[in-house]
Amino acid sequence: MEIRKLNAVRGWTWVKQGYQLIMRNPLMSVTLALICALFMFTALSMPVLGPLLAIMLMPVVMAGYMRVCRALEEEEAVEFKHLFEGFRKHTAHLAALGGFLMLGMLLSSMAMVMVGGDDFRALLEQVNAANDPQILMNAMSTAGSDVVFSLMVGFFLVCVLMLAFQYAPMLVFFNDLRPVDAVRASLFGSLRNLIPYTVYNLILQVIALVLAILPFGIGLIVLLPLGLTSLYVSYRNIFPFAHELAATDPVPHNPEVSP
Repeated sequence: MEIRKLNAVRGWTWVKQGYQLIMRNPLMSVTLALICALFMFTALSMPVLGPLLAIMLMPVVMAGYMRVCRALEEEEAVEFKHLFEGFRKHTAHLAALGGFLMLGMLLSSMAMVMVGGDDFRALLEQVNAANDPQILMNAMSTAGSDVVFSLMVGFFLVCVLMLAFQYAPMLVFFNDLRPVDAVRASLFGSLRNLIPYTVYNLILQVIALVLAILPFGIGLIVLLPLGLTSLYVSYRNIFPFAHELAATDPVPHNPEVSP
């Protein structure tokens, strides 16, 4: 599989072309993104096993919305059934990605506890007991160096997990990779394009700050589909399909989504 290395400007291009995808069918793009969010929120709200179920099914749901993005790219009619394609194709491998993600989060948490020691455990107890965010902030500000270092370790490991899993559902669904190979390719592709990816994230953060001033959470209605469609564009730029490798333009009929 070819993994392209792109320049920094590509980070802005991903956001711009993600918006262009949304505008091909704004109603369905936004509606289906909100359905994904509602599905995940419902799973998270279930007692006991809800969060585990949400993590397990997140790659399956994400693959479904990426299929919606594919329909937008190909100028197909977007249908509700596209959102459930992850439950029809490679479902076991997509769910396995969720299992790997849970394992990665568990190992990251264990690493933080090992590095932070008793001071970090005490901080965790304060986090669980505190209802006042200010109390939590005060506890973190007075924490020792071991706790600070453990938080840095945790942040680093979470970032690595995010890079390893952000493209994995698409690589399983569209490229037919096995879960381990998809995670490896996602991490390598993300690290190889760390500069445009950093630019991309900074732009999305600025957009999020601007949208945050809108009342009633309206900004989220725009930000959620934009984040998903622009991620799809970045995937298509970094990981070309096999039949596109010999072509100068990987999507000849669709110049808006091309590397």
